[in-house]
Amino acid sequence: MNQETFWKIMLETNKKSGGESPIQQELIEKKLKELSPSEIIEFDSMYRKLVNNAYDWKLWAAAYIINGGCSDDSFMDFRGWLIGQGEEIYSKTLSDPDSLSELDNLEEDMDWEGYGYLAFAVYEKKTGKEMPINPETNQPSEPKGEEWDEEELDQLLPNLSKKYN
Repeated sequence: MNQETFWKIMLETNKKSGGESPIQQELIEKKLKELSPSEIIEFDSMYRKLVNNAYDWKLWAAAYIINGGCSDDSFMDFRGWLIGQGEEIYSKTLSDPDSLSELDNLEEDMDWEGYGYLAFAVYEKKTGKEMPINPETNQPSEPKGEEWDEEELDQLLPNLSKKYN
């Protein structure tokens, strides 16, 4: 499995689901069932690397503004949702979290918890064994960038603040 295939799965399932995370999750599960156990592991490793790459204070601020608050667990789920939007939105958002203000579908549930466990469940059903975890995909201890205070959010992400305040 390569990144191109990973992103193709994300984009196809997002479009087919109409952006509905629970439906997209079912569609991804079907795709994962078609993969070999080693491909499922590769898929999960790519997902975890992308989640970790998005472990950024400014992106956390965006999730905080959109959701009216955001715990560390909710931020993990938000990053899963972001990956599910496809490579273009993911990449644009990482370079400019304020660009999320341009999306119209942010009213739905953006805490996509089930996705983080999807590859594990499919792997276990397919093999009868627990999926091995790549230790290189553990989350960093701290987000990238500068930590913020709530009163700084209007200046940090003005477009999102305007849209959601």
